[in-house]
Amino acid sequence: MKLPQKHWPNGMSKGPTKMPALRVAFLRRSLPTILLLVGASALLLATDRQSSRRSLPAIAVLQQTSSSVLEDAVKGMIAGLAERGWIDGKTVTIRRYNAEGDISLGNAIAREIVGGPFDLVLTSSTPSLQAVANANAHGRLKHVFAAVADPFSAGVGLDRSDPLVHPPHLVGYGSLAPVDATFRIAQQINPRLQRVGVAHNPSESNSRRFMELARVSCAARSIQLLEAPVENSSGVIEAVQSTISRGAEAIFVPGDTTVVSAIDSIIAMAAKSGVPVFSVNPGRPERGTLFDVGFNFLEVGLVAGRLAADLLAGMDPKTVPIRETAHDIPPYLVLNLTAATASPNDWQCPDALRAQARFIIDQTGRRDCPTAVLNGPFNEASSTETKPAQQ
Repeated sequence: MKLPQKHWPNGMSKGPTKMPALRVAFLRRSLPTILLLVGASALLLATDRQSSRRSLPAIAVLQQTSSSVLEDAVKGMIAGLAERGWIDGKTVTIRRYNAEGDISLGNAIAREIVGGPFDLVLTSSTPSLQAVANANAHGRLKHVFAAVADPFSAGVGLDRSDPLVHPPHLVGYGSLAPVDATFRIAQQINPRLQRVGVAHNPSESNSRRFMELARVSCAARSIQLLEAPVENSSGVIEAVQSTISRGAEAIFVPGDTTVVSAIDSIIAMAAKSGVPVFSVNPGRPERGTLFDVGFNFLEVGLVAGRLAADLLAGMDPKTVPIRETAHDIPPYLVLNLTAATASPNDWQCPDALRAQARFIIDQTGRRDCPTAVLNGPFNEASSTETKPAQQ
């Protein structure tokens, strides 16, 4: 039986064998349109994803050097944010910057941050605080600082007599380590101590503050402070060597960003001369300082990160006072009684002092004492007297 042919418009008849040709022609004509639609859809999806990423709050973090103190502070900042739900890549984007000890580079980075797509900036160190405070003078970004010895002497618009007097966008924590307690402990370990060498960068406001306090403490304890100023980290070792050649019996490392960046080299060089090193920058107990007095900078960064989280959540920085770290975090003591000394009989740690150390290294190994409390007083923050340098 013969099947009837289909009737097509315009009187044409079309057999089933020609249908694929029409479909191919249709697809050929439509393919560019289909590809265009697919591409547009993919572009819209990618744009939507990028828009979603950009919609996350953005935070910049600037530190002056790669020292363990500043690294710990930054780690604490990020942990403090995460503790409150601000997790990098999920609920916030965080970008870290490091000036690697270069003041000019730090200033350039600060300008880049202030001109960038950020909502808030965290700074670790006094030079980083100053760089961002200057670049951000108009308050485009909220700014939280930490790991700063004395923010009131940093020239960023703070008032020591009133912690609520500060630029409305700028808040944070000062971390002035107990300098007088440090020299008190040095004399407890070596009552015969007479000469202490110190390298410092006079251009750093934090260093100037530490040196003011060190001069006062040494004068009160009849210790001669042998000073050696430096301009950058490359001159630190030579400066410390000069104090040893002048008779330094120990080396003091203050909260000076330039000097702290070279602390491992200082320890190694001083050990060759049998001269112990002590500092206000607790680090790894095994690194070789005889003792350290100061703050746990992971904890310092943690409280700063929590404050930053509060600002992201809507807290008005104008209502937040500038605080001293010691109000929230007590200073602690690290002892390494295996550190090299040329006269070990002169450096004997009393049992009463050992009992105050959070970490102790001696001939038997390392002991951690997390509940140990360092006895005060810690009165440095109120001292403003400056004594002339003793040469």
